[in-house]
Order: sequence, then structure tokens, then C-alpha cells
Amino acid sequence: MSLKTTCPVCGGTDLRGVFILGNVPVICNQLWPNAETARAAPAGDVDLMRCGACAMIWNTAFEPDRMVYAPGYENALHFSPKFQAFAEDLAKGLVERFGLKGRHVVEIGCGDGHMLDLLVKHGAATATGFDPSMEGKETPFTARDGVEIVPEYFRSDQLNRSFDAILCRHVLEHLDAPMPLLHDIRRAIGDRDVPVYFEVPNAGWMLRAVSMWDVIYEHVGYWTAASMETAFRRAGFEPASVREGYDGQFLMLEAAPAAPDPAWVSPDATEVAADADAFAKEANGLLEKWRNRLGQLDGTAVIWGAGSKGITFANALGQAAEPLVALVDLNPRKHGLHAPGVALAVVAPDALAKVRPDLLLISNALYEAEITAHVRGLALDTEIAVVAG
Repeated sequence: MSLKTTCPVCGGTDLRGVFILGNVPVICNQLWPNAETARAAPAGDVDLMRCGACAMIWNTAFEPDRMVYAPGYENALHFSPKFQAFAEDLAKGLVERFGLKGRHVVEIGCGDGHMLDLLVKHGAATATGFDPSMEGKETPFTARDGVEIVPEYFRSDQLNRSFDAILCRHVLEHLDAPMPLLHDIRRAIGDRDVPVYFEVPNAGWMLRAVSMWDVIYEHVGYWTAASMETAFRRAGFEPASVREGYDGQFLMLEAAPAAPDPAWVSPDATEVAADADAFAKEANGLLEKWRNRLGQLDGTAVIWGAGSKGITFANALGQAAEPLVALVDLNPRKHGLHAPGVALAVVAPDALAKVRPDLLLISNALYEAEITAHVRGLALDTEIAVVAG
């Protein structure tokens, strides 16, 4: 199946152009030890297409062989108090809704095990995660009894033991062929009544908010509610809910195993068309606005957020990024490293007292209140502006 001609969810061939962004870091969450290696980081193009049938959006220029992860990859969000509260509520709610007290949970793509730890904290007996990126890494989240991380890619034959729920968060968007994973999970469940929870970045929100900073190479798939429901019904799941969360930025699906419906297509797919058609024009206008703003700045600027949004924004600015002197982030594992492409150093928030930028740009409006409070707590009168929703 070719990404250039065929939808990876429904196999449709009615493709509509959405947005093009050239020369972006191949892995924007891969930080580098110095400016020289950061500037030399691999770059690629994004050419987003939308399926006219199921509303799936994906990068037709994506080359999976280029996705080579190395030391320095870091995308954890749980250093933010806002995200911590979200994750706590999610874990508690899943344990209650799925009846997981005293039971066993599996998470595919568990990262450092933060969610596994929370699930056991809220009543699950055991929680096992699969994630090859954890090979050779230490994490505090396996200290709790019952939490285990297997540093391997998930395979359905690994689920030959009893399990009572499957979670998979922020994995599907990285897969150029997502349906085989869903079919694998469905086969592993068999005739058992095991619920699943999947979470992905919300492409519907991205389009409405004109958040072009969420367009990154390592995300080949941009999931809408319509494409999510289409994929899961075709793979043999009955969605109980497909809802927006985290102020609309995430899509959160809960489903139960059912008979596959291989021809099912969501009737809501057409609702995405207008937002997708407007996205490119508005995104390019927004980018030009920020290029002009920084071009007129008499002083220095920093971006708070050394994740995908902040790094994509900094690289998309091109020569207009010259006033930028650093990226700021709460995650101590990023401090002292450099962002790919633009090669800005990542510093701790308290470094702002020494940097004293004239302008601080917030890459994600979700964190505006906590960031503003931190900056004002340093007695800085720096101008603060939000880049995107």
C-alpha cells in the first residue's frame, strides 16, 4: 500500500491536499549534545493529504526507514502540573470505568511507565508496558510493586497471559500502517471481553486551532474522530466513546471487542473537509505574522516548550528565528541539550533570570497560566505571548 496514493485506514484513493511544510526535523523530539550535531540533524518534508472517504490525514512524503531513534529522544509531558492532573484523572477514571481494581493492565508504547504507575496507584493489581525505547534506561515509575516494563516492541504473542484491559497512548500517529497493530490486538483479545483505550493527538483540534506547530515528521498520521471510529470498527471493536480531551488536543477512544465491519466508514467524515481546506491558508498567514513580529523585535526572545510544538515553530521561522536565544522546558532531562535544526539550547526555567529575554513565546496555550506565574515569580517583566492554541 502506497502512502502517496492510498489511505492507510480505509484504502480509499480519493485524496485531497491539506498542507505542505518543508525541511522539518525528521525526529523533532530527538535532542542533541551540541549545536553542531543539532544543525546536522536529519530533515524531511511533510505533505499532508486527507482521505475523502474516512477523513484520515497523513504525510504522503513520510519515509519510515528514516525514523531511527537514538539517545536524546525525549517526549515526556508529566513534568507539567496540568498534565499531571490530566494523567491522574485519566488513570483513576479508567480503573473505575473498566473495573480494573485488582486486575491486570497492558500498555503498548508505555514510555517511562508513568501511566502504569498511576494505574496501580489507583487500584490495578499489576500493569505491564511494552516500549523498545526503554532498553537500558532507568525510570522511577517501576519502583511500585506490580509495575513492569518490557523494553520490546509489542507483539500479540506476548499476551499469552491473562489481561483485563489494553491501553495504547500516542502510538498510532507514529505508524505508517496502523491497521496491522489494531488487528494484532484484536487477535490477542480473541473471544474475551477486554476493553481498550487509545489516545492520539486530535487532528480536528489541530485544524480548527490552526496549530501548524503540531505538524511534525515523526507523526505520519493525523487522526480525526471519523477516521478513529472507522479504523476501530473495521478492526473489530465497538467504540463506546470517541471524545476530545486535554482541552481538545487529544482524541480519547474507549472500545470493546466486536465483530469486524471491514467496509464501515464514518458518516461524519465530511465535517472535516471545511476545516482542512481552510487550514493551509490560515497556517501560512499565521507563520508570516510571527516572522514579521520577530523581525521587528529589538532584543532577544525565547520559546517556552522544547517539545514538538516549540521545535517545529522555531524551525519554521527560518531566518526570522535569529532573535531566539533558547528554548525553556521544565523537563530536566532536556537541559543542556540542543533542538534539531535550529540548534537552540534547552535551559531550565530559572535560567530566565539570567537570560532576561524581551519576549517569551509560549508554544502551547494549555500551559499559559503556569508559565506566566513562573515568569512573574522570577520578577521579570518580559513580554509574554502565546504562539498557538
